[in-house]
This record gives sequence, structure tokens and C-alpha cells, in this order.
Amino acid sequence: MIKNLLILGILGVLIGFSAFSGCIRSGTGQLVLNITDAPGDLNITRVNVTISKVMVHRSAAVNNTTAGWEIIVNDSQTFDLISLINVKEFFGSANLSVGMYTQIRLTVESCVITVNGTEYNCTVPSGKIKLIKPFVLMPDQTITLTMDFDVQKSITEKGNNKYTFNPVIKVIRD
Repeated sequence: MIKNLLILGILGVLIGFSAFSGCIRSGTGQLVLNITDAPGDLNITRVNVTISKVMVHRSAAVNNTTAGWEIIVNDSQTFDLISLINVKEFFGSANLSVGMYTQIRLTVESCVITVNGTEYNCTVPSGKIKLIKPFVLMPDQTITLTMDFDVQKSITEKGNNKYTFNPVIKVIRD
């Protein structure tokens, strides 16, 4: 009798799992990325940031056994963050497999700022920005994320006209 109950229990679990996995859909959805800047009050009149790559990380899940990085943008684009104060600019988009995405990674190629009419190269410590903003992409869904840079918190003067760019970014789902 215990053996029969055990077999029934295992069968119940298998039937439940197969019913659950049948609810998981496949297909693609679209991710759209925008970029903007929060207002600040620095003496900086221009912040040209060149970003050469943007990727998102898909996590392994029940419906998707292949975790990995998907490229959204793979060409250098330069943005003047000051000109993007309270303005959204299209950054890139891609069709992606449905699933759970856990982070966004940007590669920053360079940062040049203008302070009181003079240009300065900023040091970008790692050249990589890791943003944790999980989202689930469903079939035929479009998700729009806006990366909101905060220039005032991102640029630090190190003395002798040397500046560091440590991006402070809030990711907003539109």
C-alpha cells in the first residue's frame, strides 16, 4: 500500500510538472532602450559619453536552459548627456527570446566633458557598467527601459583639472 501511494505521489508530481511546463511559452519579444539625464547644477556644459556595447543577461529558467548574454547595441554611439536633460533619446533595440533577464551591461569607451569652455578627458575606471534591473519578456511583448544618468553624481573632480566618470544610472521601465 505504501508502495502504491509512493507511485501515485510520483505520478502526481510528474503530471503537475508537465501541466506547468505546458504553460511556458516560447517565442520572442522586443527590448527598447532609451537614454536620458537627470538635471544637475554643475559648471559642466557638455558630457560626451561614448558607449560601444550594450548587453542583457538571460538567466536559465524552466523554459530556457541556455543562460547567456544577448547583444542589444554593438556599435559606438556618443551622447551629450547634458543635452538629454529631461529628454529621452532612442539608444537601441533588439528582438530577444522570451525569458527572465537579470542585468544590463554597458561598455563605456570614453567620456569627455566641457567645463567653463575647456574640454577634459574623464577617467572611466572599469569601462564597464553593470545595471541590475530584472525583467521578464513575454512573447510578442515590447519592454521599454530608459537609462537615466545622473551627471552631477557621476562626475568627480580629482584636482588639477582631472575628472573621473563613475556613472550613476537609474533604470526606469516605461
